[in-house]
Amino acid sequence: MKKHLALGALFIVILLLLSSCAAKEMIREEDMPGGIRDWSRDDAPKVIESKVIDRFECEFKTNLRTEEGYDYFVMEMVREKELAACRLQAYSDWALPMDLVFDAPLSALDDLQKLADQYDLARYNGQDRQVNGLPPNLGARLRVVYASGERIYASDNSTSVLDYRAEKAIQDFFQDLARSQGALE
Repeated sequence: MKKHLALGALFIVILLLLSSCAAKEMIREEDMPGGIRDWSRDDAPKVIESKVIDRFECEFKTNLRTEEGYDYFVMEMVREKELAACRLQAYSDWALPMDLVFDAPLSALDDLQKLADQYDLARYNGQDRQVNGLPPNLGARLRVVYASGERIYASDNSTSVLDYRAEKAIQDFFQDLARSQGALE
């Protein structure tokens, strides 16, 4: 009799455990901290025909702090009717010591396209990786939208997606543009 009760109790415990496991959502390995989601596309175009940028966004962590103490930059330029709206942000140890918003002539977008051609930014198109659990402001992201509808997109939150020379050129371009527009001393 005691054997039957023990087996019955064991059977009930097993059923309870199985039902609680079935009710829980399965956690995929790539959703766990350290798990990698890779949505990279090898078939993304590596040549962009258009030369008319409507929107340019780039952010990255530099390997070394700049003279001003910044180590993470966010840059954006958007074509508007008669000007280019710009934003330049720089972070240092999670603080935002530089947050500039300024206007530039539309010709600045043409100059930015020359830089995109010089450093062949289209070759990075299609890279898209994310390592879960990393802090923000660590990797890099590039997004360029052209008037033709063509796009460049590359992102990785764990490392840079761009060559360091391209990053430096983009950073210098935006800082020089901000200075020329009187937004940065």
